Amino acid sequence: MKKTFATIALCAFALVFGVNAMAQQGSWAGKVKYKLTWKGNVPQGVPEEWEAKIFKNLESTDFTTYISLGGLMKSISNSDNSTVTVMIDFSMLPDEGVYEGMSGKWYFREKVDLSKVTEKIKYEYTGNTKEIAGIQCSEVKVSAKSSEDGKEESELIWVTKELGPKTSMTYYPGLDAFPMEFPIDLSPELSVVFSVQECLKGKVSQADLMLESGYEEIAKEDFQEWMQKLQGAAQQGGQGDDDDDM
Repeated sequence: MKKTFATIALCAFALVFGVNAMAQQGSWAGKVKYKLTWKGNVPQGVPEEWEAKIFKNLESTDFTTYISLGGLMKSISNSDNSTVTVMIDFSMLPDEGVYEGMSGKWYFREKVDLSKVTEKIKYEYTGNTKEIAGIQCSEVKVSAKSSEDGKEESELIWVTKELGPKTSMTYYPGLDAFPMEFPIDLSPELSVVFSVQECLKGKVSQADLMLESGYEEIAKEDFQEWMQKLQGAAQQGGQGDDDDDM
C-alpha cells in the first residue's frame, strides 16, 4: 500500500464533508460528471474526476442526490428530511499502525440543521452568465465569516437551476441552485476546482439510493478522528515509501 493512500483519504474527507450533501430537487434526473483541477502542492494519487447523481421520486419525495467519490466514500442526502448518510469502505486497510481499528465498511447518518448554518452564509447573484457542459449557468458570490478571525470571506461559483434544486444542505447550505463550478481550499498550499464536464440525463438507478449491505454504524466523531490520523500520516509522508500497491 503506497503512502499516497493517506493523502487520497484526506482529500476524500475534504470532498465528502465539503460537497456531499447537495440534495437537489428539480425536473432533471441523471449523472453529473465533474473534472477536478488541482493547484499548489499537489500530492500523488489525487482524484481527477468526481460525480453526482440526481434522483427523482424517492419514497414519494420529489428529487434527491446521491454523490460518490472513487468508490472509497459515498453519501446519500435528502433535502426533504434534511438527512445525510455517509458510507466509508476501508476494508482494504491493514488493521495496524495508523490504520488500526479502521479496516471494515462503515456508515453514519446525521440530521442537518439548516436554520443554524444559513445564518452564517449569504448568496448574491452577480448577473453574469456562461454555459457549462451545454447548460446555462449564473455566477454567485458566496460570502461567510471566517471561523478563525471573524473576517468575511467570499468566493465566486457558477450554478444552474436547470438541474434543481430544493436546497443544498452543507457546503452551500440554503443555495437554491446546483453548483456547476466551484473551488475548495484544502490547505494554504493546496486547492481544487470542480467543473462539470458532462451531464447524462437518466443514467441513474433507484437501487443506488439504498444503504449497501455489510456496513456497520459508527459515530461521526469516530470517523472524524480517523481522518485526523490520516491527515497526520499524509503530512508526515505516509507509512513508508516502499510499501506495495493496494
